[in-house]
Amino acid sequence: MPDSNQDSNPAKESGPAYEKLMSVGADLIAQNGLDGINTNTIARAAHVGVGTFYNYFADKFAFHRAIVKRGLHLIQSAITQAHAETRGRPIPEQARAGIAALVEIAEQNPRLFQATFQGASAAGRSTSSRRSPSLGLSPRPLEQRLRALAEEGRLDLGLDPRIAARAFIEMQFSCVAHWLEDPGAHDSEVLIQTLTHLHPAVAAEIAPS
Repeated sequence: MPDSNQDSNPAKESGPAYEKLMSVGADLIAQNGLDGINTNTIARAAHVGVGTFYNYFADKFAFHRAIVKRGLHLIQSAITQAHAETRGRPIPEQARAGIAALVEIAEQNPRLFQATFQGASAAGRSTSSRRSPSLGLSPRPLEQRLRALAEEGRLDLGLDPRIAARAFIEMQFSCVAHWLEDPGAHDSEVLIQTLTHLHPAVAAEIAPS
């Protein structure tokens, strides 16, 4: 994994030029993919010199990591808050809250969401350039939750928590990203409800006898 000190300068991660690069760059990555842009196209679209770009980022891969960091922070914060607000409530309600928070972030920041997952799988496996790091949200919290439910006798033991957690994270991000390409095809409520039904803690929950 690349040295984080080479990615960007934390002391300079602010200001109009930085924010313009981040905003325009997210749009470019979402539209063209990381392989379809370079530092010159990012700087030109942001109306800054390429030297200004390098003042903040080592290269386009470091730039992408900054985009990913911002996108994942928004997503993780929203999901964490949703889960905190529904702690102790029925499993379907907890699952729905996290999914609804994810969809809301995607609706509010469609280009950032799409750019965040360009070049990396949702659960952390790099899928493009060998220079891209492993990026994404860890499936471990969901895996641990599923294991706890299994130990409580509330989950079908035929479901493997590790496989289920990774599969669901990959699937939900893929579905939301696909939905963003044509949001008019399905109402967001339909997306949320469907993903809730497919959530492993909901789909494999054993009803109390």
